[in-house]
Amino acid sequence: MTRGGLAMSADTSAKVISFVGQKGGVGKSALARLLAVGAAHRGRKVLLADFDLDQLTCVEWNARRLRSELTPEIDARAVKSLKKLRNAEHSADIIIVDTRGLADDLTKEIAEESDLVFLPTGLSSDDLRPTLALARKLAKRGAEGRLCLVLSRVGRSEPQMEAAMAAIEESGFDFLKAPWPQRDGFQSDLDAGRAGRESRNPYLRAAAMEVEEAMMKLLAGKKAAR
Repeated sequence: MTRGGLAMSADTSAKVISFVGQKGGVGKSALARLLAVGAAHRGRKVLLADFDLDQLTCVEWNARRLRSELTPEIDARAVKSLKKLRNAEHSADIIIVDTRGLADDLTKEIAEESDLVFLPTGLSSDDLRPTLALARKLAKRGAEGRLCLVLSRVGRSEPQMEAAMAAIEESGFDFLKAPWPQRDGFQSDLDAGRAGRESRNPYLRAAAMEVEEAMMKLLAGKKAAR
């Protein structure tokens, strides 16, 4: 059984979720780690595949996590090709892919092979415009129906939020109903090897779990391609 060129087991089909961006700094890696931690806490066997070999943000974060002896443990690996990802498919039931900062050909191929593609974006036109352009390209390449924008690092401006949601709806794409807020505490947690629901701040923990729940709910409605 295959998903595009990605071999799948006859008995268990790992779901592949990729986080894709046209530019850096929009929370792609943070959201990938949030989902990885959330899925692991739910008892899922998670592989966090880090394709950004220049930064290795997720791999370095996991090293800090291991040094701090945080549980559950996350399997985070540097991956450089789809072939390597296919070879690792048997080791997890959820594969979360943190792609490179720019949407190159490999990133687009990963998106095509994913069951669900999250595209984080800020609220400004500078962020939204290239993200929507990338979404259109991915839709044309066969990922239509599997794309979901995430309003990320959001401030407290309701008019700006409403304008961004309207722009996404006008473009015909879905967006996650729970935005990812901009809070310094989230980065402090990541620096300590934590993510999402593991925040010691109750407000941040509640906000993160809202995003986690929204992503997991969306994932639950996606059947792994066969």
